[in-house]
Formats: sequence, structure tokens, C-alpha cells
Amino acid sequence: MPEKNNFLTNYIKSEIEELAESVADSYCVNGIVNPEVIAESEDISFTYGEYKDSFDGLLEHEYGTFHIYINTDRLEHAYTERARFTFAHELGHFYIDNHRNALAQGLINSHCSFTGFVSDKKMEREADYFASCLLLPKKRIEKDCFRKKFDIKLIKELSKKYQVSLTATALRFATIGNHPIMIVYSVDNSIKWYWRSDDFPFWVLKHGKDKIPNDTAMSEFYTMGTKYKSNETVYAENWFKMNFESDYDRQFCEHCIYGLDNSVLSIIWED
Repeated sequence: MPEKNNFLTNYIKSEIEELAESVADSYCVNGIVNPEVIAESEDISFTYGEYKDSFDGLLEHEYGTFHIYINTDRLEHAYTERARFTFAHELGHFYIDNHRNALAQGLINSHCSFTGFVSDKKMEREADYFASCLLLPKKRIEKDCFRKKFDIKLIKELSKKYQVSLTATALRFATIGNHPIMIVYSVDNSIKWYWRSDDFPFWVLKHGKDKIPNDTAMSEFYTMGTKYKSNETVYAENWFKMNFESDYDRQFCEHCIYGLDNSVLSIIWED
């Protein structure tokens, strides 16, 4: 698998997805998954507090019990999308056996998590993926997408329904949705990662992660400050490495989501 494997192998994803789905179905059968309900059911105590920039979340083990800390200085309050995702991330550290066992046996110390697919550490990637699977259970998402034509509105509807960020929703959709998409995330004019559906027609970006391609909506934000509200038309040759001449003129839609930290998330699909 190419550069998108900054994330996880298909085997690990499958294992984590099955685990998260079983947890969601056990404690939150219908509708929105509530991480607090799950924690209480597992006798995991939790605290929402002000910890400055120390972490987003933290799972602590002491005297045989587990405690989750959620940092409201970074996540605003308990019911923001980021706070819910961070809580689910910490539950991932609890439910994934090797994470929990390493913490309980003192093999690792309680560590500060910065969530939302920003860490390159394998344990953090696994906990992020658990969180997305827990909050966006596969069977429920597949039901919501059944026979619906894809548009960015579908991802926004799922994000709103399940109270999960657009980034996490798009990544989950790429894995289990009804239409192939590519997701590219950049900060300060530098590509941090990209991810695609297995059946997306192109595997590699034009310059890999080295450079944002010209003539894309993402590049125009950094070069001209342009923020597009609608989908923009781009060609395959603008974004992707070409193998066949017949692919050059294939048209794609690019929709950008602009962050406050000079970040851009581009969602790309063939209409």
C-alpha cells in the first residue's frame, strides 16, 4: 500500500472496526453513540478539566482502575465534536488489548493524546481509528448511504447526525461509504497525509507528499487566499500521477474544508 499507509493495514483496521462496532452495539444500540455511557458501563471514571495545552485527552491507570481526562481548554466543552472524538479515542486505548495491558502492567506510562489523525504514532493512529469506528458504526452508516447519490452534502449530513467532525466522517466514508473518494490534508502549504477509498481510480498524488499540485482548489488557498464554498472542477492530471494518456481529461470534484490553523482538507471524487 502506498503513502496512505501512514495510517493502518487493512488487517488492523478490520480488527479495530469489529471491536468498535461490538462496543457501540452493546451500549448504544441506536442513534448517536455516547462515550460517557460506555465509560460508566465499564466503571471508567472521567473528568472534564482545564489543562492548558498539555493534551486533548489522557487515559490513566492507577490502583487497578482507569480514569479518562478530557481537556476543555483545547476542546471547549464536553459536547463538542472534538471532545466526543477525544473521549472515544481514550476508550480506544482501553478496549484495544495491547494498549490497555501495557498501561495496566506499567509497560508504558499514561501518555498525553493529541487526537484527530495528527499523530504519527501507531498507538495513536489505532485509537483514532477506533474512535471513528465507534462514533460512526459501519452498519448504521451503510444504511444511511444506501441508494443515495454521493455529494459532499452526504458527508455533512452524516457528520451532523452522528456529531462527528467532517474530517473523521470523510475518513470513515472513504472506508465504508458508497462512492470512492480521496482525502488530502495540508497545513501551512504542506501535505501532511492523504487517504483514499480502496476503489478510488488513482493511488498516488502528482508530487506525493512533497508539494501541493498547482491548479487545485487547495493550492489556490495558499497562493491566493481563495476559499471556495462550492465544489470545484479539477482534472485528474491536476492532482494525480498519470499512468495512461486516456486518464488526463477525467474530471473530478474537489471540495475544501478550511481550518482555523491554516489547514485545508480536500475531498476529491469523480462525479
